Amino acid sequence: RGGDFNGLDANSLNEESISYAEFNEKLKGSEVAFVEFLAPDGDVAYATFKDNKRLRIGEGYPIEQHDGYSSPMFCVRAVKNAGVPYKFVVPALMKS
Repeated sequence: RGGDFNGLDANSLNEESISYAEFNEKLKGSEVAFVEFLAPDGDVAYATFKDNKRLRIGEGYPIEQHDGYSSPMFCVRAVKNAGVPYKFVVPALMKS
């Protein structure tokens, strides 16, 4: 797998989501309040918007390809550069 991987396929999700492209637009528009990445690689991410709506970042999200050119770290860097707070969480330790 290399540069032909287009990220997460939202059809595989069973929850409401926002496309990675739309998330990036909202990030640039200062509409994102917080982002939570699930450990270990951050392949699952949730954005909380300033209106308190929380959505999974879905279609096109760069999931980790250890032998390719896709990584959630591209998203982490964009969030960090935008000055938006974020954290990594361990799913087994999350409160239900």
